[in-house]
Amino acid sequence: MYKLIFGILFFVVSNSAFSQTKAELGFFGGVSYYMGDINPTNHFYSSSVAIGGIYRYNFNSRYSLRASMIFSGLSGEDLDAKNYYQQNRGASFDTDVVDLSLQAEFNFQPFWAPGKTKTKRLVPYVTAGIGYIAPSSTESSFTIPMGAGFKYNLGGRWTAALEWSFRKTFTDDLDHLDDPNNFNESNLMHNNDWASFFGIMLSYKLFPDNEACHSYDRFVK
Repeated sequence: MYKLIFGILFFVVSNSAFSQTKAELGFFGGVSYYMGDINPTNHFYSSSVAIGGIYRYNFNSRYSLRASMIFSGLSGEDLDAKNYYQQNRGASFDTDVVDLSLQAEFNFQPFWAPGKTKTKRLVPYVTAGIGYIAPSSTESSFTIPMGAGFKYNLGGRWTAALEWSFRKTFTDDLDHLDDPNNFNESNLMHNNDWASFFGIMLSYKLFPDNEACHSYDRFVK
């Protein structure tokens, strides 16, 4: 299944890499963490370093399509919990992961472009799409990535973004605990594990902005 996601990412990059002002390459750096049977509620629990690369294709000042590949780790340990059940169970896991995703981005305001009025250097945005997560020690899974953040134009072709995103997986086995007490046999969608990423993206536009203003950009002004 991962070949399908990789093929989609390759198709997007290869068919838009020479589209002049629209293409960006970049780097992601931040942290990742897991939520599931061992850690059901605590954000940023047992965080691991996450690094990767991104490719962004800008359709206009509002809409973009982003492909990414992130390398990181996920871990958890029952002994970190305060309840008696988890202390007695004593489960733990530690796995490396590769996360692939293809996401659409929507800017709430027109993002900055040289020579275009009423665009903003700092804009909030949301993102969602499809993905695939491949742990080193358990079964891989398709995911639904979703998140939100802020983009800021640093000047020229450089853009920075701060983003917090989540991966809804279709497996309950990232932590090696596949619904151990059968609490959710009839509600598996709510029992699946999650992976989350928080970090900074720095991207560089491959070509200068020299195209004429598109009709959509004129409309959103």
